[in-house]
Amino acid sequence: MSAHCSGNEPVREPLKRAGPAADSRPMVLLVGRPNSGKSSLFNRVTGGNAHVGNFPGITVDILEADVVLPGGATAVIADLPGLYALDALTDPTTDEGVARTFVDQAERSGRPVLLVQVIDGTQLPLGLRLTRELVKRRAPLLLVVTQRDILDAEGRRVDAETLSRAVGAPVVTVSSREPGSRAEVLAAVEQALAGGVKSPTGDGWIPDELGARIVSDAASADVEAARRRERTARVDRWLLHPVLGPLAFLAMTTAIFAAVFLVADPVTSALDALAQALGAGITARLGDGLLASFLTAGVIGGAGTVLAFMPQIVVLTIGLEILEATGYLARGAFLVDRLLRVFGLSGRAFFPLLMGHACAVPAITATRIIRDPGERLTAILVLPLMTCSARIPTYALLLGAFFAHRSPLFRSGLFVGLYFAGILSGAAASAVLRRTATRGRSLPLVLEMPAYRAPQARVVARKAGRAAWHFLRDVGTTILIAAVALWALLTIPLPWSAPPPEPPAVVAVASGPAPAAGEAAPRTSARPHIERSIAAGVGRVLEPITRPLGFDWRINVGLIGSFGARELMVGTMGVIFGLENAGDDPAPLSQRIREAKRADGSPLYSTRSCLALLAFFVLACQCTSTVAAIRRETKTWRWPAFVLGYTYVLAYVAALVVYQIAGVLGVG
Repeated sequence: MSAHCSGNEPVREPLKRAGPAADSRPMVLLVGRPNSGKSSLFNRVTGGNAHVGNFPGITVDILEADVVLPGGATAVIADLPGLYALDALTDPTTDEGVARTFVDQAERSGRPVLLVQVIDGTQLPLGLRLTRELVKRRAPLLLVVTQRDILDAEGRRVDAETLSRAVGAPVVTVSSREPGSRAEVLAAVEQALAGGVKSPTGDGWIPDELGARIVSDAASADVEAARRRERTARVDRWLLHPVLGPLAFLAMTTAIFAAVFLVADPVTSALDALAQALGAGITARLGDGLLASFLTAGVIGGAGTVLAFMPQIVVLTIGLEILEATGYLARGAFLVDRLLRVFGLSGRAFFPLLMGHACAVPAITATRIIRDPGERLTAILVLPLMTCSARIPTYALLLGAFFAHRSPLFRSGLFVGLYFAGILSGAAASAVLRRTATRGRSLPLVLEMPAYRAPQARVVARKAGRAAWHFLRDVGTTILIAAVALWALLTIPLPWSAPPPEPPAVVAVASGPAPAAGEAAPRTSARPHIERSIAAGVGRVLEPITRPLGFDWRINVGLIGSFGARELMVGTMGVIFGLENAGDDPAPLSQRIREAKRADGSPLYSTRSCLALLAFFVLACQCTSTVAAIRRETKTWRWPAFVLGYTYVLAYVAALVVYQIAGVLGVG
């Protein structure tokens, strides 16, 4: 057996190339409902432990791998997206539409084709509804009933012979957890491809009745099976309770949300320390010239930004896989579905939206659990509005600069208000988008309540590693390129620029109060090189546009710098105002911003400017990583451009309104 790439990892083929290749090898197409065990069986048979990475509505990846049959022949096995029906009139870009197109192309290709339907043995009647459509296809059909281990544990047995006679296709029962299932499936596939199976002709059966008839309970295990089912029902009575259920779901998702930081932060700090050590070594060898700055701030800094997200991606993937494998994710989506329907979303969108308050990048990845294409696209487009942790340093800087004299309770209220402003803006944007840019027929939330199961640690670990690799490959390159571009903008001086006059901010701090005894004075630079940079030139060009918001070229440059990552706003402003390492402690920078004066002695910034900048920062998509993640998921630059466009328009209008209203109200 060999995969189409190095190692055992199957190749991801986008929809436009998902059709059968022009060769004579047999095609084995795995089809089945979501949560039927299809991907687990694919992983077992191919040895790749691959997971379907699909994006309904934009493109769908089809995983393919070569398998060697017991007789030595080679076949191509393809894992199609989960689907509920083939014959329903659906959007061709949805899971059902892609699967139907792929099956149609395979049947027309002239190659031997075998449809292998994977059915969850614990939900047999539901799977047989799809079987009624598959028996009408031209290609022969093989039924693989999974979860044999669960059925055995519950004292139940599937009468495969009766099922085979009823539907007119061979049936094999397996457990994807057992290594021997691979040989069973491949033997059945080989027999079918050898001509031992004709196109099925069974008809006249009703899925619910047939499913109930062919699953029997062993008399000796009736009591144990009843106990297992009762335990599941008892747990569901708590987890699906109308009051306790949502609280439990919120607690579990919050735990994963917290784990992203508790586990990822130490790793991120270690990687940051490593990057700083490398940068210090390069500076020691090359000095403080442009080359050293390029390597440390541009290349190593950009690579550090990429690696900083890796632990979050891994922890998030592990959490999602555990929730899905245990069967709880579907139950949680059911609990919050009614609330989110008001805004054009469903319960499946809750977890990505919650994760968006940690970081939009892994949250955008988490939208893969949303099956409705329009809903998933909507969730991706509104996630940049969630108040992620990277905004916190800027909020702390501005609140400390202009509201330090107010009580902690007042500042806490403002901080909470900023969080809720992000939530409310996301909800409003979702409601509008579902009626405009992403409008269309919404798919109903179809959920199965699978039995509670223990996740397989090996499979979860490999999926986490796979997610990290794809993030590094797809998003990391974009972030690195953007980091180098931002370095150039913030470092390289304009050829015609002259050294600027002494900035008033430096003079203000120089005349300010002396540091307390035993307290080190902040390091300053009288003439920061950033004032002559390309970014500073752009900032001055933008001043006429941003002046109605109370912004000057310094804030404009800070916004340009924060596009690399929102938290860079503090560091960029620190460089502009002559402070090094301002991101470590924004207090001196807050003081400098507050005390900065114009040439006529008036304050350089006011509370009005602060409020306008907060309003802008709440709404603007100031994050290269987020843009790269949207590009990766949508496979086009159209939607990242749309996000940048609508969030910046909203941010500008909101900042303008806040600044002008604050002036009318007499806010200084």
